[in-house]
Amino acid sequence: PETPVLAIRRATWPDQYTCSCRLDDLPERVRQERLRPPIVFVVGEAAEGPGRSWYERLPLFGQPIVVTRPRRQATALRELLEEQGAATFSQPAIAVGEPASFDALDQALDQLDQFDWIVFSSTNGVEFFFRRLWQRGADLRSLGSSRLAAIGSATARALESRSLRADLIPPTFRSEELAELLVPQASGKRFLLVRASRGRELLGSRLSESGAQVTQVVAYRNEDVTSADEQITKMLRDGTIDWITVTSSAIARSLVRLWGEDLRRANLASISPVTSAALRELGFEPAAEAETYTMEGLVDAIIRAVK
Repeated sequence: PETPVLAIRRATWPDQYTCSCRLDDLPERVRQERLRPPIVFVVGEAAEGPGRSWYERLPLFGQPIVVTRPRRQATALRELLEEQGAATFSQPAIAVGEPASFDALDQALDQLDQFDWIVFSSTNGVEFFFRRLWQRGADLRSLGSSRLAAIGSATARALESRSLRADLIPPTFRSEELAELLVPQASGKRFLLVRASRGRELLGSRLSESGAQVTQVVAYRNEDVTSADEQITKMLRDGTIDWITVTSSAIARSLVRLWGEDLRRANLASISPVTSAALRELGFEPAAEAETYTMEGLVDAIIRAVK
């Protein structure tokens, strides 16, 4: 009767629940706590092991977190959060697709060997740029001697996946930092900025003011998602969402349009000072801000905030 028992309901899920007791107390504990399948019962000395609750000790165990990146880009962040025990939900705030017209991009692709620098500000820019290059019957040889700049380690990795090395990556992954690095050598040079259908104009303006010839082309369309998932909206209004991730200024603005004042019912996690500034302009204060402006840095910021 005194044999130790450990009941583990929904093992390794974010709502895992464990119950320790003696064997003779087990039926009453199951009844009192209304335990339902799926349950794993560990009977014997192993039920007293020191590591029985390792999953429940993960820093984000059981915390519902909404990931707002475009659906096909949300997986990496969701996996990072789930590795720390979080329960993740996907609610894209923006959608990414082909631009309304490829005319400007096609013209630039036909003149790639004339640019001294090609600047990529996102992984989407890399993907859509090289997809269109391939569709037009060309390949990496078209880049000639152009040097490549990338804002962010993820953008640099997207280039690496195509066997290309970025010649320049700003240390803090911001347009301001990249401008500071490029401006001293910009005069008389030709720059191609590969961008979304909307975004900041800072880099192009700084380079032009420094005497560079700047061509900006829209490689992909970035637009707001106009309706939210009903279940996630209900959870937010019920106060059962702990965190909402905000990984760009565009996402910040779209979230405010989607949920308005209901956003105050959850903590907002910002990926960078630029994104935080956008949230503040909209009247929302982030509860956490990444020190390193990456998905890993964002997860670290949430962990620091909950400790």
